[in-house]
Amino acid sequence: MPTARSNPLKDAPGRWFLKAVAIGFFTTFPLALLLSGFRFGVALRSGAIGVVFCLVMWSGFEFLGPWVQGGSGRSVGMAQVRWLLLYTTLYGVCLLLLRLFFGFNLLRSPVMAVLSYLLGYAISSTIVGLHAASNLAETGRELEQARGEAKLMALKAQLSPHTLFNALNTIAALIPGDPAGAEAAVENLSRFLRRILEALERERWSLGEEFDLIAFLLELEQARFGDRLRFHLELPATEAGRLIPPLLLLPLVENSLKHGFRPKVGPCMLSVTAEAGVIRVVDDGVGMAAGAGLGVGLGAVRSRLELVGGTLVWPPAAAGCIAEVRLCR
Repeated sequence: MPTARSNPLKDAPGRWFLKAVAIGFFTTFPLALLLSGFRFGVALRSGAIGVVFCLVMWSGFEFLGPWVQGGSGRSVGMAQVRWLLLYTTLYGVCLLLLRLFFGFNLLRSPVMAVLSYLLGYAISSTIVGLHAASNLAETGRELEQARGEAKLMALKAQLSPHTLFNALNTIAALIPGDPAGAEAAVENLSRFLRRILEALERERWSLGEEFDLIAFLLELEQARFGDRLRFHLELPATEAGRLIPPLLLLPLVENSLKHGFRPKVGPCMLSVTAEAGVIRVVDDGVGMAAGAGLGVGLGAVRSRLELVGGTLVWPPAAAGCIAEVRLCR
């Protein structure tokens, strides 16, 4: 969910007030002191004017900034027009406050009034632009995160039914001739589904838990493939506690089973190994077809990896397929 826009006037008004006073005073007092020939009275009055301008401009933007920036479909040109209107209004409020509290009428000097207007507009527009760029960057990160979460939901919806149907078909085929094998397959399916349900509730889990899930899946699939399927899982103790997004590796294993082994005649070998933040899923199946694109599962793996700073690559293989997951160190 996108986060609400922060407002320092509401979140920490005392800190905001002190910061605005300091910025307004110290951006005008030193310059006025130099230009006036070190006349402290003039410099102090200029510092006070700077404080008024800073308080009014900053508070006005914080309260009316969303109106200036508008929605996501608002054009940049319209936002600039709105900011010009708001700035001119706030500038008029500043002139009124200076007249009421300091008896200072800036309009008596049209040149100074125009220069202060233009200088203030240039400075405030730069700050507003940086503020807007920061908001856009944050929105972009939130959208990317939401996109990754949506792909994860699609992946979750795809995984459980696919594996469940395969397992149930296998169990149904085993019941007449191998009741003990069917019972073992039911137990493996139960453990696998419990892990899947646990994964759906977690944002992160350990690489060891992911390997356990893969082991349950491969034991289920071994009942379907029989002696044709051999597998090797290797997870050093130093890697078992590494945290990853759940269900990250499972689509890679299922891809090997479905596209690599199902069309193949003869024995099939699958290995999943981890070392120094790199996990390799290697199979000796029929290999990846030239120009084949990524499906929902593999596309979700790549997107979720990129969100946590990792990458998914496909090193060249003499036979079969190699998928290499490189986690962020």
